[in-house]
Amino acid sequence: MTIKRTCVGLIFLLAVGTAFAADWRTELLSYLTPRPDYQKALQFLIEKARTVEGNERQTIDALIPFLAMKAGDRPEEQDRISDYFEKYQDNDPDFGFLDDLTRREFLLFWARWKTAYPLVTDVCFISSPGSGESDLPANIRIGFNLLNSAYYKISLGPYALEGGFWGRGFHILAFPAENIFDRSGTYELNLDLKAGDIVLRKPIRVEVTVSDVGSVRTRAATLPPITDGKKKPASLLPLTSLEGEISLYVDGQLILKSRKVPSPPPPLNIPIPGPSMQGTQPYMPPPTTDPIANSVSIIDAIALTYKTLKDLLAKKPPAPSPMPYQKIASLSYSYERVTADGGLTDARAEVLLGPQRGAILRR
Repeated sequence: MTIKRTCVGLIFLLAVGTAFAADWRTELLSYLTPRPDYQKALQFLIEKARTVEGNERQTIDALIPFLAMKAGDRPEEQDRISDYFEKYQDNDPDFGFLDDLTRREFLLFWARWKTAYPLVTDVCFISSPGSGESDLPANIRIGFNLLNSAYYKISLGPYALEGGFWGRGFHILAFPAENIFDRSGTYELNLDLKAGDIVLRKPIRVEVTVSDVGSVRTRAATLPPITDGKKKPASLLPLTSLEGEISLYVDGQLILKSRKVPSPPPPLNIPIPGPSMQGTQPYMPPPTTDPIANSVSIIDAIALTYKTLKDLLAKKPPAPSPMPYQKIASLSYSYERVTADGGLTDARAEVLLGPQRGAILRR
């Protein structure tokens, strides 16, 4: 008996939920036909969005910016469409219950925004397979997917780092990391994307946590190089460059005389090539009747063709090359850090990403 009552109760709740879901759609259509009142329909959906969840909420969140556009509320349209894409990504809502005229207008509205909104998804760190944990990088690479093409500007605080144009697809930006491993801190990159007449700001937060994992030790003093204090003798001239004369006298009579003169430079050795093969310049004009110079061996041509075909058929497809980078959620580094007292300690840094929701900037 208890099981039957439970089943009846569940069926009743499902029926009530279905009736409730159909009820808000019916009431919405009453504002849209036959004489549309977009302002009342907009206020109705804003109130209704507070009481529904799941797919029903997604449908309402997609219809609110459409109704704001029809009511002439441009700021509300931009805020609501940005909230939708940042929350549901590029997933389409359920709008099959709309009447024909409203459905056509909504499809035009939806296609315009979906092909223009510069949605940023899948934000992650990019790491090369060969990079080690002990090598502190000068830049940290951050990758993401961009739904639509846009002009971009990357800034860190008041400083603009980079700008240009990005097409649709996967992109990588460089975050300067030269001085972020001295202490823990949070750094926020602002990615401004301009598509058409809108500018979307996508904040990307980089969180660095530095912790000491060893005892502080004194840094070794840098000593000057040890020398014996003796000056090195000047380099001696080669004997071939000396020049002089020696004379030997006995009782005033010249017995022997010798003169040393520099060795003459070696003679230039310029190789002169031999004559070229018959029929080439500059020795003679090319022949016009020599069949050897204008023919190809048929046997050699057949052998070469056979070898080429054999190599093509036997050649295996190249093995797929490994990815030049890896997508990861966090980075970690082990290194030596200089403390505030001038000592050295072993430290470890954990780097995390905290992407924030984008928003369209108001003019």
